[in-house]
Amino acid sequence: MWNLIRKELLENLLTLRLGVALVFSVLLAVMATLIGSIDFSTNYDAYENEAANLRDERDKATVYQQVNASVMVPPMPLSILSRGTVVTSGQGVFFGIDYIPISSWSLSDAGSRLMKVLVQIDFTTVVALLLSFLAVVLGFDGICGERQNGTLKEVLSNPVPRAYIVFAKLVGGIVSLWVPFTLAFIVSLLIMLANPDLHFDADDWIRLGVLFFLSCLFLGQVFALSLMVSSLTRDPSTSLIICLFAWIVAGIGYVSFLPSISRYGVDEPPAVVWRDQIDGLRKELREHMEEWESRHPGPGEAYLKRIARNGRVRYAHPEGYRWLQERTAEKLNKRLENADRGYEFQWANWKPLAREARLVDDWAILSPVTNYQVLAYQLARTSLSDRLRFGRLGREYRQTFISYLRGKGAFSSRRWFSDDPDDQEPMIPNPDEVSDEMLAADSPFMQARMAWAEAQEKLAVNDDRRQLDLTDMPKFGGRWKRSLGESIDVMTPGLAVLILTFAASVMVTLMRFLTYDPR
Repeated sequence: MWNLIRKELLENLLTLRLGVALVFSVLLAVMATLIGSIDFSTNYDAYENEAANLRDERDKATVYQQVNASVMVPPMPLSILSRGTVVTSGQGVFFGIDYIPISSWSLSDAGSRLMKVLVQIDFTTVVALLLSFLAVVLGFDGICGERQNGTLKEVLSNPVPRAYIVFAKLVGGIVSLWVPFTLAFIVSLLIMLANPDLHFDADDWIRLGVLFFLSCLFLGQVFALSLMVSSLTRDPSTSLIICLFAWIVAGIGYVSFLPSISRYGVDEPPAVVWRDQIDGLRKELREHMEEWESRHPGPGEAYLKRIARNGRVRYAHPEGYRWLQERTAEKLNKRLENADRGYEFQWANWKPLAREARLVDDWAILSPVTNYQVLAYQLARTSLSDRLRFGRLGREYRQTFISYLRGKGAFSSRRWFSDDPDDQEPMIPNPDEVSDEMLAADSPFMQARMAWAEAQEKLAVNDDRRQLDLTDMPKFGGRWKRSLGESIDVMTPGLAVLILTFAASVMVTLMRFLTYDPR
């Protein structure tokens, strides 16, 4: 057995095709990883800037209306090797009183949108296309080639079990493929480790090991399929034609064909329907508030004179504040109700599109190339399901945040829109004594009161009573990153197909070779 394996290894390792493939695979892997590493650093800087801006907004918030509770997470380390739909950008879930998220969004786009017409090249793409092609080249004449050269007859003339020959060819061919792959993987890993923005935790290291094993298994699967074709054909030219045709269809053709054909698997609703529904909700909100104000008229312009800046108001009269509180509470309840309805409208529009994308992943298991890439995306946590999962966690956090606001009485108090303390002097101290002429913007009275308000604004900067206490605000917790067990659970169907295909091709090759006529 060892002599047979050594023979296969020497025949493969000393061939020019393996040397050329090794050079190209390492070169392309280095280029793809280097580009991915640069994109990762660019997107990581964008994430840090966005996160810093979010923290600054919260630190400066003096009313609950200014609090931005959206959540952001950094790029996934393994996205450098396997970009998927998330690519190397950080992810954010943006929500508010009026909006319930469905999916996460990229915090930045380091590449040009004009380049989206091209295939994203990453390490897994190099493995899926270049090294799988090498597997075809090494395996297509593994049996029929020796039969044509006459060497197979000489080998079988020795008292060697035929199963040994099949296993030796499998081991020799697969190990030969692992040589350029391992070298490319190590070089890519060194490039990643040289990136100061990249930090691996224990889970990431385990995922790297699983990705290495997955890639090795994929290359073994393609080689086993090529060897199976070689055992079923009589001459190398026929085997090569079949293998190349299958590689083109299952690889490049399937990658392009599957997203296109998936459009016919669902009924895509026009986006204008969803937009019209959202516009209808906005119109309904305006009409509702107009009807409410007709039943609850305001106290008068003098009571409502105030300064409105940066999402908060100041210096209104206490009577005006009471009316504004009632109006705000009514409007917020309606906005929350409309947010639920808007989510249903949006999901009704997005669900077929999500289903269309899921069909691509589901049917990808029919091709070794696309199955491997989808499995790599799921392992790197850059798949569509990871984005939708993050969106679900964002929806859950939004409910927690709204419950927090309700517990603070934010919706029913003036702290939602004003940071004035209870003893704050209003802009119009005696509204009943002010005439309409005095309330005109160019009147001496209003100019004097505006000057007073501007002086109060300077004093308010150092007024600690206006600062909003958010120390008890709930944090975005939970496992926002899918655990390894959860990833393996999602990967189970694809892994099962990969392993079963590998085993079935080995069994077919073995059964065929046991009755193979070397003549």
